[in-house]
Amino acid sequence: MNISRLVIAMLFVVAGSTAVAQKNVVSAKEAPFQMNDIELFQFPKKDFPITRYGAKKGNAKANTQAFRKAMEACSKAGGGRVVVPAGSWVTGPIHFKSNVNLYLSEGAEVNFTDNPDDYLPAVMTSWEGFECYNYSPLVYAFECKNIAITGSGTLRPKMDLWKVWFARPKAHMNALRQLILWQVPMFR
Repeated sequence: MNISRLVIAMLFVVAGSTAVAQKNVVSAKEAPFQMNDIELFQFPKKDFPITRYGAKKGNAKANTQAFRKAMEACSKAGGGRVVVPAGSWVTGPIHFKSNVNLYLSEGAEVNFTDNPDDYLPAVMTSWEGFECYNYSPLVYAFECKNIAITGSGTLRPKMDLWKVWFARPKAHMNALRQLILWQVPMFR
């Protein structure tokens, strides 16, 4: 996924995000819809490489914990960059903390597992337009401020198992339709 598109998408996905003092404002004049200006944040020049927190190539559990520890340390220190070095890094979900720039070095590839158990415990998110507790997204930021994903590396999900979940049987879609109609007063 193109990192610049991902950063813009993150601006719309982050729940409860707010601005902080150090920012540059970029006008979004070419958007296909009305939107506020985009605020670009300035991060302290401190690096927190995931390898310093136990990341090991090919070890999803160690890397998930390393991302968590690096995010916490970076946020607690007032912000900076959580750095993913070049190479292939398997992980479960990455949960952002405030004031963190996830920096994907050139040649870095973050490969997300497709084991549903890796995305539990459930987190507050949305599903089919409803706010609920559900599996964690691959990259998650809830009530965070001043966050970004930068660099030329790649975020790559493994989708084999999840694709099976995308096919919704007719009974599921009918039940969902009923739920949506029940939520909208004019259809009750």
